[in-house]
Amino acid sequence: MTKIIAFFTAMMTWFTMIFSPAAPVEGIFAETETAKEQVVFDEGEFVFGANDIMVSPYGDDNNNGSEAAPVKTFEKAKELAKSKDGDSVTVWFREGTYFIEDTVNFTADDKADVLYRSYPDEKVEFSGAKAYSDWTETTINGVNAFVTGVEINSEDDYFRSLFKGNRRLSRSQYPKNDVFKIADPATAEGIPSEWNVEFFTHGLAFYAHKENVLNFANIGDVEVKVMHYWCDEHLPLHSVDTATGRIETTKPTAMTLRVDDNYVFENVKEALSLPGEWYLDRSEQKLYYIPEEGDTVDNTVLYAGITEQFLTFNNAENIAFQGIDFINSDWNPVNGAFFNNVFDASHPLYNNIELGGEHPQAAYEVPAAINVSASNGINFTDCRFENISYTAIKFNKASENCNITSCMFNEIGGNAVFIDGDFVVPATTKNINVKDCHIGFYGRIFNNAIGILLTHAIDCELSNNEIHDGWYTGISVGWNWGYADNPTNNIQVKDNLIYNIGNGWLSDMGGIYTLGIQPDTVLSGNIIYNVGCDEGAYGYGGWGIYLDEGSSYMTVENNLVYDCSSQTFHQHYGKENIIRNNIFAFGGEGQFIITKNEDHNSLTLTNNILVGDNTVMYKNCVKRNWFVDDSNLYWDYTNGGNVYSGNSTKLVDRHTLVVMTARGYYNNAVYENPLFKDAANRDFTLAENSPALKAGFVPFAYDAGTITKF
Repeated sequence: MTKIIAFFTAMMTWFTMIFSPAAPVEGIFAETETAKEQVVFDEGEFVFGANDIMVSPYGDDNNNGSEAAPVKTFEKAKELAKSKDGDSVTVWFREGTYFIEDTVNFTADDKADVLYRSYPDEKVEFSGAKAYSDWTETTINGVNAFVTGVEINSEDDYFRSLFKGNRRLSRSQYPKNDVFKIADPATAEGIPSEWNVEFFTHGLAFYAHKENVLNFANIGDVEVKVMHYWCDEHLPLHSVDTATGRIETTKPTAMTLRVDDNYVFENVKEALSLPGEWYLDRSEQKLYYIPEEGDTVDNTVLYAGITEQFLTFNNAENIAFQGIDFINSDWNPVNGAFFNNVFDASHPLYNNIELGGEHPQAAYEVPAAINVSASNGINFTDCRFENISYTAIKFNKASENCNITSCMFNEIGGNAVFIDGDFVVPATTKNINVKDCHIGFYGRIFNNAIGILLTHAIDCELSNNEIHDGWYTGISVGWNWGYADNPTNNIQVKDNLIYNIGNGWLSDMGGIYTLGIQPDTVLSGNIIYNVGCDEGAYGYGGWGIYLDEGSSYMTVENNLVYDCSSQTFHQHYGKENIIRNNIFAFGGEGQFIITKNEDHNSLTLTNNILVGDNTVMYKNCVKRNWFVDDSNLYWDYTNGGNVYSGNSTKLVDRHTLVVMTARGYYNNAVYENPLFKDAANRDFTLAENSPALKAGFVPFAYDAGTITKF
């Protein structure tokens, strides 16, 4: 229950972010055959070049964009840049908020080598939200409320996001601080047999417990959200039968519904009651808001998300943004294409379908507020992305030489950064780098989203990022299940700080997660802790480092991983991975697991430190030679050097040192206290005389504070 309450509380939580500006970046434009390097001015320096353009909220789009006669809008500055001769242009924005109502599209027709940046020491926001301030007092559901009129002439006028200051407000929800449980999943209703599989039986109906359903007003605006497996479903309602509890939806589920799966209703007029909640009544064309302490009808200004997508780049080249804040965008339920043709016209609920089912993993089909496709040298430096309702940035097919550097992401609805190439070998999406960024509170709307998701790309670096408080995986690399050719390789995942992942909500996740063969991919220097899966009966899989199906030829070294609800390291199956010089500590179900025995060497585990507290070192490993281990240190803070492996912590299922060594494990092992400075308080600094040195362990920096934090 604690985790459930925390989930809904976190949706309304705002935190103050303090982030030191990065040093000036030289060469913000990629060095390509057609582009020249441009130097970004020092943070406090302002030089207005002959080719530059000035933008101000107090400008006029009839002006020429000079320093003395600035234009008013981003769109006008973009058009002026096309007319500029010379190598490069800097577009300077004076302090203020610029409303981006319609998506701004960059193409090959736009001038290359253009930098859009804030004036030194001034705050510049690109916002997708419209202000509402003309309130009157009323009551709703017996509670004092504010109300204002909203003109809704089409679906484009209807919004799902409302912001107060820098905080997203919650749509009315039922129930409030709990979840309902599915009574009957109704899975056998005409689903084609080829789709009736363990995880992916798609449904359009289920039965609730009758006492949990209401005769909803405006039922077409109510959504049911189901949280299960490794995904969450956003399903607009079609009908509710209060007599039987039957619920029908207008969108098929991505995954199989089960008895006791968790769900809630969102956007429920009858449930509007808590301070900070709101409801947009389409039929009345009214916006209701329950005021918080200090709110009056005169001082309350709320901002409704209007724009879903700020920018697109298609065949554009060498365009950069620096010091710009992108804030407050809107969203809609995803009309997916992944499970097309699951239902045909013979299905009894076929005519209910309005939206296509979507991909069940990693918020894969969620659109992006900024979408880059087939473009070169698109860069973001010192930018802030906040209250973005979809994925923040997506680098799409055949993009290359792009960078996100020293940026902040907070309250992101989907993935913070998504690098998504075509499934072609060799990959055409390459050299996309995410460095020195702070990604916090992602997946706030689409809970199965990922901090940084990379699929089908090569030669990328994801380094020195702080990633925390997502409901699912922190970093995911690769997108191919099994041993087939995979476009993904040479991905450097280095020196990231990843923590508070999962938070007891979904299943089957990792602080870092990989898929498929990835030669030359390295996971190094990462600190990962507090990864927790679903705490319910169906929950499993809160892993620190998770090499999933087919992950092969990778190096995992110099990582510190601790306090995960399952194991700190998990390999499902793969080939010839090198796992060396890591600290794996205090996994809730042990330190290390491989779940599939194959007729080749799965990995080599060498020179690592594995410690627990009355938990097993290796889970599974019931046969000989599942993998090769050599020269590791093992220690249990309850049992000392008398460590165990096996399928659980129960004494009857444990395998002793004698059994495990007879099976070919614990080769050249050291069974001594590693002499951490303060293991109980998670200080893993090693004493100079640590026995781990006898196992060949080479100390590395363990202090999470070395990575930039809020």
